[in-house]
Amino acid sequence: MGARSHRIGSCHQFLIKIVRWVFSIVTENLFRVIVIVVAEVGAGEKPDSILTLRDWCALVQSGEQVIRISNGSDVLCLAHRKGSAFLCLAPGWQGLLVLRPGLQVLSGSAWVLPLSQTNLFKLQLFIDQGGVPEVRPAPGEPWAALSEGRGQRRAAPALESWYLTLALQDDAAYRAFARHLRSSEHYQLLGFLLEQSYGGEKLQDLAGRYGVSVSHFRRLCRQALGGAAKSELRGWRTARALLSMAEGATSLTDVALEFGYASSSHFSKEIRELVGIAPSSLIDITGLSGE
Repeated sequence: MGARSHRIGSCHQFLIKIVRWVFSIVTENLFRVIVIVVAEVGAGEKPDSILTLRDWCALVQSGEQVIRISNGSDVLCLAHRKGSAFLCLAPGWQGLLVLRPGLQVLSGSAWVLPLSQTNLFKLQLFIDQGGVPEVRPAPGEPWAALSEGRGQRRAAPALESWYLTLALQDDAAYRAFARHLRSSEHYQLLGFLLEQSYGGEKLQDLAGRYGVSVSHFRRLCRQALGGAAKSELRGWRTARALLSMAEGATSLTDVALEFGYASSSHFSKEIRELVGIAPSSLIDITGLSGE
């Protein structure tokens, strides 16, 4: 009895290791939630090596953009060259803006804080996997804003937690912001890649299905993922396969076929390379949990 209890305890510890690894894949390789370097900046103070909003407007490229700004000591008034909308932010305002190219600063000044917009798009997609997101198109306004509140100096984990809290509260400001994110090509490409990550298909095939050339598809993937698509998709598929096994799919052959591996031995080899253990060990653990 004691030996069996020790075995079960050891297996539970091993299962915890697997769950932590899968969580790492999901949060770091699959969606790699927000990574931000935040300077300790008060209203009107200049952070080191950070652009002014006017300079950022001159450099911004095409596509939906997400920025984090810290307003100065005056009211910041913004306009858009492709419409008649205006946005005025109070002195000391700090938060996120999602917008289309064409932003103009009419008055005031603000600093653009470092932010990985790629990871924010990934986080939004991660949030949307937990429910049915709104399918309404983004509103006619060229932007949406989320205020962090005055005096807030959130680092990366706290900003992530704050955004997730807004998603749970599901207020009007969050919904408007999320609709803009979902309407972007980055988000739509991430959704496409997530849907296609089961079969382990080649980028050439995915590019054709997406309707663009292979070279252009690679560029789009690198912009949306923040890295090479091949390694990202490999991690996504492995995480899905392990989660399927943890949920009770105990046949290696069935899991391998479901997720596009050439054989169960190929699947086992890939798991060993990425995790360091054989997937058959996970089957033993799920079997014990049902005893």
